[in-house]
Amino acid sequence: WVEAGDVVDTTVVVGSQVATSVNMTVLNPISNGDPAVFGFDISGPSGTGVDVGSIARRGESPTIVELSNGPAAVSSIDHSDAFISGDRCAVSIPKTWYLTGGSTKTGSFTELRIFNPFADNAEVTVTAYSEFDLDLITELDGFDVPGREWTTIDMEPFVPLRDQLVFTVESTTGLVIPVLVRSDERGQAMIPGSGASETWDFPIVTAGELEPFISVMSAGDDDITVTIDIVGETGITRDARTVTVDSATPALIPISDIAAPPYGVRVRASSLVAASVIAVVPEADPDEIPGEPDAGTTTTIADETTTTVAPTEDTFIRGLAGTIGAAAPSSQWIVPFETQLDAQTTVWIMNATDEVAAVTLQPLAEEPDASTTVTIEPGTTAPVPVTSGVGIYGYFVDSSTPVSVAWVIVGDRGVALSAAISAN
Repeated sequence: WVEAGDVVDTTVVVGSQVATSVNMTVLNPISNGDPAVFGFDISGPSGTGVDVGSIARRGESPTIVELSNGPAAVSSIDHSDAFISGDRCAVSIPKTWYLTGGSTKTGSFTELRIFNPFADNAEVTVTAYSEFDLDLITELDGFDVPGREWTTIDMEPFVPLRDQLVFTVESTTGLVIPVLVRSDERGQAMIPGSGASETWDFPIVTAGELEPFISVMSAGDDDITVTIDIVGETGITRDARTVTVDSATPALIPISDIAAPPYGVRVRASSLVAASVIAVVPEADPDEIPGEPDAGTTTTIADETTTTVAPTEDTFIRGLAGTIGAAAPSSQWIVPFETQLDAQTTVWIMNATDEVAAVTLQPLAEEPDASTTVTIEPGTTAPVPVTSGVGIYGYFVDSSTPVSVAWVIVGDRGVALSAAISAN
């Protein structure tokens, strides 16, 4: 999903381990309108970033990237003066998608964007789950998504004032690709759909002072047990939190109180679950809200002396981030991204095994660049900071033992968080 208008721009980033020809198609929101097509070649290992606005300015639309060779992967980075968010390509298309991490509580907005990339029509049913269990939406039961078209659904009119929302998108005919877009005054998060698994790895769960939660939904009819392992820079804490998740009720598991950032998380469940991480601006403690007591007043304290409470400036923390995890570790990953001049980009590598991981990172750059090898100790997660503005469009990651990988961008515009794509 990309956006190229008068406020928001998108960079589509292609990273490939081998030489490949690329065709990029920006679809037209006008029915039967001609798409804009842009073709180019990249050598391998290499990468490049394409400003969607330089091809066509059509607002929100899906973009299709076709590659002649691989392993290769694609991501998109949406940005404006007020936010930055990231999405990653879908590498397989199941009949049933899970989309976790939504909310329509006051000040929060959630959209589902559903795209049919094929020529034939698709018939789709959207089911919503919240803290009130199953939320039936008859208007979204068996609606059509025509071939090579898409629909954007604002969920607030259907399920308003829900603190937590999870959706299933099921194709009864054809296939579609959905994404959940959550936004508020602080930022925007784009969370792809996923399948279900008994384990999920999140190599990094928060950045930029945001508060992380794990959004979890049971994929079956039975209640399940979900266990959180914390994987930090110095070691692993197993069974840090355990919760019971009802079959038709999503759980939003807080994890900021069980470890000091930065850290990764492994989610283990007694049965199949869908999961994502959502990181939000912390809600202010009433005792810490500026003006309590009134700034600039004189207050008497116990020893009968006086002190002046200085005016307190409310720091505006910007950001909202979220992504899916890795259902299984892998020995090879593709991490496509574009560095930002006003932000710090970091690749996070999580080694939840009992073996040392020797990890080689080959830059996907416009010009050939030497690889870097780092050692990730057992049961730890480690950062690899990336220098901004050097023509690097991600990494090809090769590890001696299976690891999980994600990347994060943190800057004045906010936080973008995305899982990497397995090359195996």
